[in-house]
Amino acid sequence: MKTISKKNIFKLSLCCIALIILVTSLSYSLFIKLPPVHSDKNFYINDGESLTNVLNRLTDQTPTKKLLFNIFLKINAIDSFQAGEYELFNNLQENFIAFSKGDTKNNIFIIKEGTNLYELQNQIEESGLINDCHLLKCINSEFTYKEGILFPNTYFYKWNMKASSLLNKSHNTQISILDNLWMNKNSNNPLKTKYEALILASIIEKEAGNNKEKPQIASVFLKRIKLGMRLQADPTIIYGLLPNFDGDIKKSDILDKENLYNTYMISGLPPSPISVPSLTSIEAAINSAPGDYLFFVADTKYSHHFSKTYKEHVSKIEELGLNK
Repeated sequence: MKTISKKNIFKLSLCCIALIILVTSLSYSLFIKLPPVHSDKNFYINDGESLTNVLNRLTDQTPTKKLLFNIFLKINAIDSFQAGEYELFNNLQENFIAFSKGDTKNNIFIIKEGTNLYELQNQIEESGLINDCHLLKCINSEFTYKEGILFPNTYFYKWNMKASSLLNKSHNTQISILDNLWMNKNSNNPLKTKYEALILASIIEKEAGNNKEKPQIASVFLKRIKLGMRLQADPTIIYGLLPNFDGDIKKSDILDKENLYNTYMISGLPPSPISVPSLTSIEAAINSAPGDYLFFVADTKYSHHFSKTYKEHVSKIEELGLNK
């Protein structure tokens, strides 16, 4: 029997090692390019979750894949993944790198103009924010009420971020804008405080059909305030009926003296804003002055007709068929 020389054994060993390296290298290249099996585009890593558990949720685990995963971790000096919400890439490599860096997903939270406190509460509950600010109680405001004290805008947050952080940022932005505008208030404007301006701005926000007519609507309300007339704004009645408003203002609602927001019954402004006002509404409330008109009525879905006298106002209502 012919014996294999030590030299040949050495060559054979080198070939085997080379083959193992080649197979491992090819397997590794294929492994890191595998798409995740997770069906949802969003992927959550919990605090303290192990690397192996994350791997198990992203791909079908086999001993080979676990070995290749450990090789990947060693090569890239990764010893942990950061908790959070991620938007998955189409291959394991990019996902593992993102997890290690904590490149979590940016979520969008939009505070819309005209939103009220009840709608905002529901919006927070449906988001990925931790609601540590029920009905905005976390905000330390100079104003008496929490309604209308935010600035409408698009905000970005991470999964499980505290709502208080985002909401306080929004409030501080609004206060800064309000302060700057109030410094240059129209000298003929009868409003006495910034809070009154905020209240009026919120009513303008709910009444106006477009931004262009907001100063005109403001001038109507400011003239009524100056003359001591009631504002008679339907949106204020509605706000006073929340959160149980059924969508229909009844005659009994108009005559209700118990509704503190019923500007058909109370004199002057209601006790608080009724919604989140936009910048254009705040500008209209502060920069405008009492005008020539005392009445307005919606003549299209997005505009109003303005009248100087009650007679003209009634005539327009009849023309529009709104008196039936």
